[in-house]
Amino acid sequence: MKSPRPACRLVALLGIGAGALATPVAASAQGLSSRVETATLTLPHSLEPASQNWCTWELCYLGPRLYHQPRADGSLLVGWTDSSGTGHVSAVSGGALGATHDFPGTRLKGLVAHSDDGYAVLLWDSSTDVMWLSRRQADGSQVWTTSLNSSVAVFDNDVGDSRLGFDGATYAAYYAVYGVSDPYTGHNGDQLTLVSSNGVVGPGGWDFGCSHSMAELVGYHPGLGQTTVLCSSDCYPQKGLNADYSHLLFASDGGCDGMVSLQLGQMAAAESAWKVAFNALDRPCCEAHGIGLATVDASYQTSVAWLTSTDGSTERDPVLARLQNLGTTERYLVGWRTINDSVFHLGVVDGGGAFLEGPESLAGTGIGWGERDDSFRSNPDGSVSWLHGDPSSTTLKVHRFRDGVLFSDGFESGDTSAWSATVP
Repeated sequence: MKSPRPACRLVALLGIGAGALATPVAASAQGLSSRVETATLTLPHSLEPASQNWCTWELCYLGPRLYHQPRADGSLLVGWTDSSGTGHVSAVSGGALGATHDFPGTRLKGLVAHSDDGYAVLLWDSSTDVMWLSRRQADGSQVWTTSLNSSVAVFDNDVGDSRLGFDGATYAAYYAVYGVSDPYTGHNGDQLTLVSSNGVVGPGGWDFGCSHSMAELVGYHPGLGQTTVLCSSDCYPQKGLNADYSHLLFASDGGCDGMVSLQLGQMAAAESAWKVAFNALDRPCCEAHGIGLATVDASYQTSVAWLTSTDGSTERDPVLARLQNLGTTERYLVGWRTINDSVFHLGVVDGGGAFLEGPESLAGTGIGWGERDDSFRSNPDGSVSWLHGDPSSTTLKVHRFRDGVLFSDGFESGDTSAWSATVP
């Protein structure tokens, strides 16, 4: 059986065409929350319940694991798991739930959308402890399915996360694992597996990386031409925020027992670097001030701007996505939750982390997101969308933020008419 607390560290195995944009005139005087459009979808089945995991220096419970990917036509693909343990992928268009594809007996653990309207999914069979990567046609029919299991570890649903990325040719599946074979038996790490677009497991990656890997992210940066994975580790190879297993970006405290003072939010591609949102406690070893925005270049050189100025004891669940590029100014939608009052906060920052708008309290608006969420996504029209669903609920909220910048023609970007109603 898996221990309720990750075991002590072991030495880990090294795994060796858009048109021109209109000119912005001035920011809208509207508040940020008034520019968030919400569609409430009624699902055919209730969402999965909360599950125990590890958060910032404590055990915690995470809500339903939700995944979504924007498509070129403005619609979304949404991945979710129901209370029976069946995974689903649903199409959402105009604020309405469309076709839903079902994956009986497997939980949805990652999602990538493709330009042919097909998609790829990570599917975990908890009865056999097998993680599958499956390519699907637009109608949900199987193209191929490949097992990702190694000989030393299996997916761990109680520690860390599961993520899926794609660079146009290769999938990167990155998730927490639990050792089942020596020398890793009973220990916790993470696994990175690279799979070709034909479903063939390729070289690179690793079977047992950051240990203990308390959170994971994966992303492909088209400007840099590179895929990067991030982990928050309480012990190995270094305590803190690590990139591509061995590069320490920001040091934090850790107990090598599941306790970690830094947790991940999200990553977003800047022009020539990554932006990474995280939350961190101020500790004797490692100065921190709550919500951090790291800038990480191709050689892993890192700088951090702090979006809050606290000791980090109340800030959690940071989120991040890039807004449309207007001129040369990079702009990002950022947010976090404060646990002392259960309030979400939203803001817009530039590439250096300076607030252009907000931060604004979302108290009383009904706008929020999940614990350690990675669902904020940039859309082709420049908006940002994300998901929010409560444990065991039969409804799912799809939020979309439009930045409200006025253009030289006097109009705001985007058509919001389809997002005004609650869908039964």
